[in-house]
Amino acid sequence: MRRLLLTSALALVALVSAPAGAQEEALDVRLERVAGLAPEAASAFFDALRKNVGRDDHAAACAMVAYPLRQGTSVVKDAADCQAHYDAIFTIPVRRAIGKQRYEELFVSEAGVMVGGLGELWFAATCGKAPCRAASDVHVTAIASEPSGLLPPRGKVLLACGVSGQKLRVSADGSGGASLSVWYSPRFTGDPERVFPRAEAPGPPTECGSRTWVFSDGSRTYTISELPCDAYLSPPPMGSVGRVTLSTAPTPDGTPLWCLE
Repeated sequence: MRRLLLTSALALVALVSAPAGAQEEALDVRLERVAGLAPEAASAFFDALRKNVGRDDHAAACAMVAYPLRQGTSVVKDAADCQAHYDAIFTIPVRRAIGKQRYEELFVSEAGVMVGGLGELWFAATCGKAPCRAASDVHVTAIASEPSGLLPPRGKVLLACGVSGQKLRVSADGSGGASLSVWYSPRFTGDPERVFPRAEAPGPPTECGSRTWVFSDGSRTYTISELPCDAYLSPPPMGSVGRVTLSTAPTPDGTPLWCLE
């Protein structure tokens, strides 16, 4: 599995997740076990997709799609149809999602492999006999040209970090909400030791897209935020990806702490 250097101390790391019971599996294991894709095939396909779309090579990008491709009420019949309507299919949000996606952060499910935080594009094995081991046995199976109405799929990790001897993971629930899993040191693997099924209404993201979630079970309340918009003005400790406030009854307020990757 490739390793990418962090380009900034403020980089937000969104760890990849699979459904409950497989959340700690490595990406290579999930690709083969869940999506029926050999890691080398997935990696080669992903690299080619980024290259072709990044170079605006319409013919090469459209050749990577499985047809017919359904998009809402319309259908893209073949590669020629794709090239004729390329800008309406590979829209700016889709291209941006492909460009920003990192291999290590791919989300894997039985539907295939998701590209983008909201599922702007999916690719899957098409060889018919898993695991598919060649990039030619992988194709784009879904493109959401208008991703504004999409929701992160269930299990997609929205934020994962460690604070005060605890490992925290905020995951999408598939319906616009989120759940929180908590592990206590030294047991940071296996099933979480505390689960908060759904966050209280977090409100809209800030202008820079930073989100906040509030989880409570009556005795403990976790307020978890992504890095604030002004974090660059007063940089937090290196490796910080969010901020956490833990309040325990009857004490209503806690001290905000930086949460580290």
